[in-house]
Amino acid sequence: MLLDTEDYTPPNLAAAMRHAVLGGGKRFRPLLFVLTVPQPAHLDLAVDVGCAIEMVHTASLILDDLPCMDDAALRRDKPTTHVVFGQATAILAGISLLTRGMNILATIEGLPGEARARLVASLSLAVGATGLAAGQEVDLNDGQSPDVDVERKNFLKTGRLFAAMAEMASILDQRPREQSDALAEMAFHVGSAFQALDDLLDVLALTQSLGKDSGKDIGKRTMMSYRGEAATRHSYQSHLKAANSALSRCGVEEEPIRYMLRSIHRLVPPQTIAG
Repeated sequence: MLLDTEDYTPPNLAAAMRHAVLGGGKRFRPLLFVLTVPQPAHLDLAVDVGCAIEMVHTASLILDDLPCMDDAALRRDKPTTHVVFGQATAILAGISLLTRGMNILATIEGLPGEARARLVASLSLAVGATGLAAGQEVDLNDGQSPDVDVERKNFLKTGRLFAAMAEMASILDQRPREQSDALAEMAFHVGSAFQALDDLLDVLALTQSLGKDSGKDIGKRTMMSYRGEAATRHSYQSHLKAANSALSRCGVEEEPIRYMLRSIHRLVPPQTIAG
C-alpha cells in the first residue's frame, strides 16, 4: 500500500488521507494514465505513477472543498474531508497526499534519476502557480471579471493536469515525437471536455446524481454563465471528438480509452434548451 510508510503517522491524519483518496470516485485519471503506457514492462511503474497522480489530484479536491474556497459538503458520494475530520486535519491531509505523491515519483524504482526528476517537475508544474493553483485563484478572485478567459482558466484548473499526464507517459515509454505530440493533443482535449462537462453538470445536474455538491459555480465566470448551455455542450462535444481523433495517432491500444471516453458521455444531462 503506497499510503503506508515505516515512519509514524498520527492515526487521525492517516484516516483523513484514506477517507479522501480511497473509496468512491471514478479513478479516471490514473486509469487513463496506465492505458497510455502500453509497454507491458512498464505496467508496474505506470500503476505507481498513476497512484501518485491520484493522490495529488485528491489533495487538490480536499483544498477545493474547504469553506474558504467552494465550501462543499459532499465529494465522491460521501462527506468531504473537512466535514468529517475538521478543517485543520483536512489541510494537513491535503499537504500529506500532495507530498506523498511527489515522493513516490522521486523514489520510484526502475527509472533513472533524470526520468524521476522529469516526472516530479511535470506534475509539480501542473498543480502549482502555473497550473491548478493558478486556475483556482482566478476562479475565486476574478470569477466575475469580464477579462477572464474562460477557456484558459479551464485549462489551468483541469487541462494542465491531463497535459502533465501525457508528458509523464511519454517519459516512461520514451515514445516517438509524433506519438508524444498526439498524446499531448488528446490530453488537452480530454481536459477541456472534462471542464466543459463540469460546468454543465454544476448547473443542470442534481447533487445526488453528481456525488458532489452542485451549484458551486454560481456567481463565477464559467462557460455556462459566459456562453450559455448550447455553446458549452458544443465545446464539450467538439473537444471529445478531437480527443478521439488524436487517439489514433498515440501508439496505444485505442478501444479501452475510447470506452473510457464514452463513459464520460453517460454523465451528460438531458438538453434543457432547443439547439
